[in-house]
Amino acid sequence: MPINRQRLRLLPANLKLRLAAVASVLVFVATLLVTLSTLAVAERGMKRVIGDQQYVLLSSAASFMDDRIEARLRELEGLAAGLPRDALDQPQRLRRHLELQAPLGRPEFLNLLLLDPQGRQVMSMRSFGSERTLDARGRAYFDEVVASRRSMMSQPIVSRISGRQVVIVSTPVVDGARLLGVLTASLDLRETGFLRQLGALKPGGTGYLFLMTADGVMIDHPDKERVLQPAARGAHLGTERALNGFEGWLEARARDGSDAIFAYRRLASTGWILGARYPSAEAFAPLARMRHNAIFGALGLALAAGVLAWVLMVRLLAPLQALRERVAAVRHDGAGIEVLHDGRQDEIGELGRAFHALMAEREAAEASRSASEKRLRMIADNLPVLIAYLDEERRFRYGNATFERWFGIAPARLEGMSIAGLMGVEAAGQTRDCLDRAYAGLDATCELQIRIHGRRIHLQGVFIPDLRPDGSVAGVYALKHDTTHVKEVEAQLTRLARVDTLTGLANRRSFNETLEAALGRAQRSRKPLALAYLDVDHFKRINDSHGHGVGDEVLREFAARLEAGVRATDTPARLSGDEFVVILEEIGGRAEAERIGAKIVDAMRSPFVTGAGPLQVSASVGIALSRPGQDQEGLLAAADSALYAAKGRGRDGYAVYDEAA
Repeated sequence: MPINRQRLRLLPANLKLRLAAVASVLVFVATLLVTLSTLAVAERGMKRVIGDQQYVLLSSAASFMDDRIEARLRELEGLAAGLPRDALDQPQRLRRHLELQAPLGRPEFLNLLLLDPQGRQVMSMRSFGSERTLDARGRAYFDEVVASRRSMMSQPIVSRISGRQVVIVSTPVVDGARLLGVLTASLDLRETGFLRQLGALKPGGTGYLFLMTADGVMIDHPDKERVLQPAARGAHLGTERALNGFEGWLEARARDGSDAIFAYRRLASTGWILGARYPSAEAFAPLARMRHNAIFGALGLALAAGVLAWVLMVRLLAPLQALRERVAAVRHDGAGIEVLHDGRQDEIGELGRAFHALMAEREAAEASRSASEKRLRMIADNLPVLIAYLDEERRFRYGNATFERWFGIAPARLEGMSIAGLMGVEAAGQTRDCLDRAYAGLDATCELQIRIHGRRIHLQGVFIPDLRPDGSVAGVYALKHDTTHVKEVEAQLTRLARVDTLTGLANRRSFNETLEAALGRAQRSRKPLALAYLDVDHFKRINDSHGHGVGDEVLREFAARLEAGVRATDTPARLSGDEFVVILEEIGGRAEAERIGAKIVDAMRSPFVTGAGPLQVSASVGIALSRPGQDQEGLLAAADSALYAAKGRGRDGYAVYDEAA
């Protein structure tokens, strides 16, 4: 009986449709899960890299701002030191003098004011359309300078003269120990912006830097309406933690509801908080685009797999379809059972299942391999590390995208180049020994210095051999990362090891090195050198009566007065406890040494302002002039002997070492 094939083909092919649908769903889910999990891992790593990078840049910016603030203080101190002392009550003469020394056309200072010791205005460089004179009594920028006789920078305020938002830099004008007045300079926050010179460090395209006081008052911000406005506590986790002393980076939700990476660092000079905001949407925009593309890519791959599975099912199940048609013919058309004699039910079913499983495994393996290669390439290309593979001839066969960013060499052009051809003969020489060890089958690490874009940077290289099953070396994997910042931090720590942490003066180690060099210069130039050895009279009594905290305050103030009382070419240092020394190079002779000793003693007689109230403190000074061929120990012993002579005379005085005595 003939089989009605037309009617049979219209029947739903449920088995083929189900198998094709299952294949599509499995490929889509597997591809999407692998891709999204890989992107999640990459996002966590990228977040740490971006956060650490923002904090490192912010630390550099904080150091730069500390230097700027210190420069403004030193500049104002220089102006105060140069004021003619006989004209402090002559505003016109002072104005002419300052116009020559510090013209207001420069952006640093909005105005300069001279105040008398009672806080009354003596002279103002600008009037701002008003003849109103200023009385600064009760203002911190005046009262604190009068009390400490030291320069300072105020918190942001609104000027009573100009009406502008400013910070005030103040420095005392003194004649010896006598206060003649206070010189102040105002910095316009809207015009001169503390962050203007740090624009290059702005994170991303929409990120920004901001500056606020330790109490949360905004000093500088891209939104000028927020200047002098308090940062709202509780606005977000970053600001709250920064105001409580936190330094570092974190991800938090900003006031506008968006997530951002915030970094905070305090300025050492003022305690102000320098912050940076980098919107997460911008920081992770590439990952968001990749995640979006991954969904559509997985969907396309799943659809393609479904179509391919359908075509394969049609071909592979053709005998089964024929068997199905025969069964239907027997059932509906009355065909004889003989039409089933060539049916291969068991074999066709097993072959179909095996072939489908084989194809599914192959598609899954190909998708996994492609996703793995894409993930590894994406990670390698976005790391700030040089990653490469060198063949047996020590030529590049692979390099990540960092090579193009650093050297301008695309990965395709990198293949076949030598290290000398890419980085120069000097770099090749620095890595030769390490590469020799790596090609001998050993892991090797080395450091090298190269010049990139005119800047010399330090790199640490790691070389890992690619070993064949027989133990021979097929090539070498090379990783190089920038350690320039680490080297700079190490150098900074070395410098800090030479400073006394309590007083900020040179410590004993620095003093020994400086004295040795100074004695050498004195021998060569035949110009005399003097060493002053001094301590605080009855310092133990101060510690016993008022505690070590007050004792530390006395030592800090003692060091500040000592540093202010000697010449700029002299080197004051703290040896230990209350013992201090001053290296006086190119001294004019005994008379000049005595003049400096008397000046130091006189500078200490003004009461010290401490937590326990004003204290009367005095100093004893012993001075020794160097002799030809004299070493450090001999000079220090002579100065120490002179110090004991000064104490023997009743303290609060100085004595010069007399060898004959």
